[in-house]
Amino acid sequence: MGSGYNAFTLFLYNSSLGVFLSYGIFFTPVSREYNLPASATSIVFGVFAVLFSFSSLLLGLFMNKNGPGKTILLGGSLMSAGLVFSSLANSFPLLILAYGFVGGLGSGSMWMPTSYMVFDSFDQAKVKRVTGFVSAGTAIGLLFFPPLENYLIVTWNIQTAFLIIGLIIFAFTILAYQTSRKSTVASTFALGEAFHRLKMKRFGFLYLYYSAGNAFSRTLVTIFLVPLLETRGLGTEAGTLALVLIGVGSLTGRLTAGVQRFNEETMAAIGFILQGFSAAGLFVANDAVTIGVFSVLFGIGYGAYIPEFALLIRKYYGMDHYSTIFGILLTSFGIGAFIGPVFEGVVVSSSLGYLPGFLLAALVSLAVGVHLLIVGRKIQPPL
Repeated sequence: MGSGYNAFTLFLYNSSLGVFLSYGIFFTPVSREYNLPASATSIVFGVFAVLFSFSSLLLGLFMNKNGPGKTILLGGSLMSAGLVFSSLANSFPLLILAYGFVGGLGSGSMWMPTSYMVFDSFDQAKVKRVTGFVSAGTAIGLLFFPPLENYLIVTWNIQTAFLIIGLIIFAFTILAYQTSRKSTVASTFALGEAFHRLKMKRFGFLYLYYSAGNAFSRTLVTIFLVPLLETRGLGTEAGTLALVLIGVGSLTGRLTAGVQRFNEETMAAIGFILQGFSAAGLFVANDAVTIGVFSVLFGIGYGAYIPEFALLIRKYYGMDHYSTIFGILLTSFGIGAFIGPVFEGVVVSSSLGYLPGFLLAALVSLAVGVHLLIVGRKIQPPL
C-alpha cells in the first residue's frame, strides 16, 4: 500500500510543473535578452504547450507498456535537460528548441503517472484526500519556484536560473522514480481501442473544459499577470508575489478534492467560476491588497478543479483505461495554452493592452463553470 513518503515524492515531482506555469517570471528578461516583442516571447511557452500535448499522449502510451516509474524518469530527465539546455541557448530559436521542444516533451509525465500511482497504491477511502495532496505539489511549485527564479535572475542572469532550476527538477525526478519504479499498469490496450471505448459526448465536454477553462484562461492570466503589473509600475516583485499567492490559493483549492458533500462535476464548476471572477478582479485591481486577495482566490479556483479531472476520468472510464484516456485528455492543454498566451502576446504587441485577454479569460472560465454546474446537478453525488 502507499505510504506518506511515496505520496511526498510524487508531490515534489508535481511541483516541477510550477516552473513552467511561472514562465511569466522569465517573460520580460527573455524579451530583453533576445530583443523580442511580446508576441514572439509568448511563442516560447506556446511551443511548450503544444509539446505538452504530444508528450501527454505519447507518455500515456509509454506508461501502458513500461509503468509509471520509467515514465517519470524519462519525462523528468527531458524537462531537466530542456532547462539546462536553455541555459546554453544563445539565440531565440535555440531557446524554443530547448525550453519548448525538449522541456515540453517531458512535461506530460507529471500529473498522469503520479495520479495513477495514488489510485493504484492507496486505500479507496484515502484516494480523494491523497489525490488532492499530490496535486498540491503544483501549487507548492508556484510558491517555491517564482521567488527562486526571480532571485536567480536578479542576482545572476536567466541562464543561471535555467541551470539551477533544471538541476532541482532532476533531483525531484530521481526521488519520485525510486518510489514508483516497481509499480506496473494492470492492463494495456491500443490507442484505437481507447478512442473506441470513449463516450465521445461526455469526453468531448471534458476536453473542452480542460482546453478552454484551464489551458486557455488560466495560462493566459498566470503568464501575463507579471508583465501587466510591471506596466503599472509595481515591478517584477509584485508579479512574483502575486504568483506566490496564486500558489497559496491553489494549495488550498486542491485540498478540497477530499470533500464528499459535492460530486466531482460540481467541485470543478465552483473552481472555474471562482477563477473567472478572480481573473476579472486581477485586471481591475490597482492596489497591493486587492491584487493579493484576487490572486489567492484565483489560485483557490484553479486548485479546486485540477484534481477533479483525474477523479472524473477514473469515475467515467475506470482504471484499466486510465493512462491512455488521461493522456488523450491532456492533449487539450496544448490547444488552449498555445492559443491563449499567443493571442494575448499579439494583442499586447498591437498596443491594445491587456484587457482583451483578461476579459476573454474571465468569460471563458465562467462559461465553463456554469455549464459544468448544470451537468453536475444532473448527476447524483455518491452516498
